[in-house]
Amino acid sequence: MFRIIFCLSLMMGSSAFAETLPRPALELPLSTKAIFLDLEVHEAKVYAVGERGIILSSSDNGDSWQQIKSPVDVTLTGISFASKTEGWIVGHESTILHSTDGGATWVVDNYKPEEERFYMSVNFVSPQVGYVLGTDGELWITENAGESWNVTLLAVEDWYQNHLFALEKVGNASLVVAERGGVFYSKDGMSDWQVVPSPYEGSFFGVSSVAEQFIAFGMSGNLYQINSESLEWSKIDTQTDQFLLDSATTADAKSVLIVGRGGIILAVDEKGQLIKKIENKSRVDYTAVAIQGDNAYLSSMAGGITKISISELME
Repeated sequence: MFRIIFCLSLMMGSSAFAETLPRPALELPLSTKAIFLDLEVHEAKVYAVGERGIILSSSDNGDSWQQIKSPVDVTLTGISFASKTEGWIVGHESTILHSTDGGATWVVDNYKPEEERFYMSVNFVSPQVGYVLGTDGELWITENAGESWNVTLLAVEDWYQNHLFALEKVGNASLVVAERGGVFYSKDGMSDWQVVPSPYEGSFFGVSSVAEQFIAFGMSGNLYQINSESLEWSKIDTQTDQFLLDSATTADAKSVLIVGRGGIILAVDEKGQLIKKIENKSRVDYTAVAIQGDNAYLSSMAGGITKISISELME
């Protein structure tokens, strides 16, 4: 039986950062060698965010990268664009950055280091509606393009130990995955969040979708297809025990690439079948992946961003 989630009505106003002013990120000649935690493709450009507040963009399919001025020097964990011009970045120290010019420049929308709150990811699904996932079970939702945010606490038991990692939508439904097997579902993505019983107790680090089915992944190679209506689980045999950390849907929307530790790259098709498994000989730990046409961009703990051909990968 589902358990109803405890909801807390708190508000966070736009541009309400504390008197403590952030330090801007240094513009470094080796910024392209930094560790990046999220990648995003937007309007023919690729963006990367990561350690020390570094933001990069590429307008030539990843052949070269330019550092964008960043108003903070904290770790940035997620980036999402709400429209052609509106972009959002989140990170540590309760950081939210906002762009109104398609990612060319960024300003601080929220910065409160005294709260010791980390934001793990951001996902805007329309110009008005966006989600920020945080530590301690906090799911922040805006319905007015970031002018204000409401927070809901999603928790199975110990909310203060339940960090939320990712959110995915299929139609109007939303699925959030979290630490310690935490999975939460809402039919409208706004209210009535319910706990979905998980087949294993380990953390889920990400969730994607293909053919209107959720694909959730986490520790020790655990990978599942979840029916977006019945919420039935089907385990996908990954033939690996590596941690799976990020994913991206291919341009034809027929498969999902999933990456993780030990240089692992998995491809899952629309039927929920594993169709490709590759382990990079360097055993590098991949942190994020983004797809632009036939190109897949991969960031890793070794630093920097690598580009590979998906068609060649699938051969």
